[in-house]
Amino acid sequence: MKKIITFVFFFILVYNTGISQTQLDSRLLLKQKLALAKEDTSRVNLFSDLVWTYMFTYEDTAMMYANKALELSKKIGYKKGEAQSLMQISLALTLLGNFTSGLNYGFEGLAKCEAMQDSTMLAFAYNNLSVCYREQEDYKAALEYVYKALKFSNTLMVDSLAKSMALGYLSSVYERTNQLDSALYYGHKANDFTKKWSGLYMVLGNIYLKLKKRDAAFNYYKEGIRLAEEQLIYIDLVDIYNKMSIEYEMAGNTDSSIYYAQKSINIEGVASYPEGELRTSRQLAHLYEKQGIKDSTIKYLKLSEFLGNSLMNRQKTREAQSLAFNDQLVKQKLSTLQQENQNKIKMYVLLLLVLGSLSIAFILWRNNRHKQKANNLLHRQKEEINLQRDKAEKAYSELKTTQAQLIQSEKMASLGELTAGIAHEIQNPLNFVNNFSEVNKELLAEMKEEIEKGNYEEVKALAKDVEDNEEKINHHGKRADAIVKGMLQHSQTSTGVKEPTDINKLADEYLRLAYHGLRAKDKSFNATMKTDYDESIGNISIIPQDIGRVLLNLYNNAFYSVTEKKKQADESYEPTVTVSTKRIGNKVLIAVKDNGNGIPQKVVDKIFQPFFTTKPTGQGTGLGLSLSYDIVKAHGGELKVETKEGEGSEFIIVLLRTNNS
Repeated sequence: MKKIITFVFFFILVYNTGISQTQLDSRLLLKQKLALAKEDTSRVNLFSDLVWTYMFTYEDTAMMYANKALELSKKIGYKKGEAQSLMQISLALTLLGNFTSGLNYGFEGLAKCEAMQDSTMLAFAYNNLSVCYREQEDYKAALEYVYKALKFSNTLMVDSLAKSMALGYLSSVYERTNQLDSALYYGHKANDFTKKWSGLYMVLGNIYLKLKKRDAAFNYYKEGIRLAEEQLIYIDLVDIYNKMSIEYEMAGNTDSSIYYAQKSINIEGVASYPEGELRTSRQLAHLYEKQGIKDSTIKYLKLSEFLGNSLMNRQKTREAQSLAFNDQLVKQKLSTLQQENQNKIKMYVLLLLVLGSLSIAFILWRNNRHKQKANNLLHRQKEEINLQRDKAEKAYSELKTTQAQLIQSEKMASLGELTAGIAHEIQNPLNFVNNFSEVNKELLAEMKEEIEKGNYEEVKALAKDVEDNEEKINHHGKRADAIVKGMLQHSQTSTGVKEPTDINKLADEYLRLAYHGLRAKDKSFNATMKTDYDESIGNISIIPQDIGRVLLNLYNNAFYSVTEKKKQADESYEPTVTVSTKRIGNKVLIAVKDNGNGIPQKVVDKIFQPFFTTKPTGQGTGLGLSLSYDIVKAHGGELKVETKEGEGSEFIIVLLRTNNS
């Protein structure tokens, strides 16, 4: 999801609420008022206010309440309520990244505003559409609609919030497109309307930073911090501190960079702004990695992975069906479901923690054994060489030591990428468990209220929702368990014994792990993956762990190649990696193709040699392809390459099918 600053402007300016108490207290107060409110315009407005308490934390819940407001507005003929609800739904969908639906609701809300001929509502509607277009980087359309918003806001008799918003949006869009003179002009005009907009001070700071006026930029950042602290606008505090951290890092002041990043992530309300917390956790992981502080690096890498996946996996389900339960049975079911829900959550969390700890311990133990065996072998070799020739001892020892370190580095790099992929796979079902548990808490609270009111039909429907969600929690918990077991099997030390293996499944699984491993290290990384598997291959006899390592190395090389080309190519270039399998007689071919930079013809003959690499110093050991070549040869197969400089490469693994395959 893109930067959220414009949405925060919308929240602060239109509703002028700033969070002066916890969101939980605000929600509770609004729900108490809703319980007493009649079905009139005041109830619609309460729904609308409740939407904003969820909008930047639980967008799905915000959209649910906005839909309730929309239904009631239609029922009582409240046109303004309909328009406002449609714009809220549009904003929630934009926050969730569903831009197409966001635009549909936005244009429907615009039509309602046009029918009312309300200049203020029209200005807000056009501003809302501008936000949606800007977040999908359609800056031309964003400017078109924000200028329309500015036109309507200029017709108002007094200076309006809508006009200030439009000017602020113009400044933000021009800053993103690096039209800094225009950005600065509209930013100062917006600031003339209000000196209380902390987010606008951040935009102005960004502009001056791009203009290389660092002192002026930091002055605006500091004023933005003061206002945000005064008004308890946590979102702006997170973003400004994070921006200052990045700037200090670029200036070579790592200590100050860490200081401001820590201030950002330790802000009281950072949990209500997961996008900002995600950026800050990535920044801290990067800074601690530069300083070689492994524990802190791992801590913030895990946090960023968790936050990234949480933002992509919010989904809630409500299906009401009739049930025939009396009052006593409903109360008993409520108590039982509460206890079961708590026990299951504790069990799943404990299980994941235990399995994660065991996996890490096993990997560390295995690597330690490998290291000990390698050291013992080197020691024996040194003793034998010592007996033959003293002069060669030092050179031979240094060569072997360097080789062992490089091999270990290659293995650890692959392990890190594999682990990141595993973490991504596990996080997905865990997010479902957490989200459905949160929904159940709200449903159970509503159920208590309905029981007290004696509304048993609604209680029955809510109980059914809770039961359905419990089934989903159980389903996704089992899914997480299956993922962990499958991943542990692939992480086991190779026994050297061949076994029948579904080569299509193996190739597809490692492709996903390689992709997610690289995404964990660099969220800007992206590539199109295409697959074409020959289903007639069936199982073939291989050592799956060894062939898996070969595939992982080829995938990583392909993704690296297209990423490097993307840095130099124009916008029309689409990084693509294609994986295919094919059976030809008694042979099975696995092809990994990319449209990257290719390999120069003068070095093609050297790529399978140990320690030869085309990557920059420090980014490759030169052992990946050499080890892959040896593994395929040990299986009685071939590893070939076809390449054309500037157009891409294709590595082909050729394996033989035996009579037992």
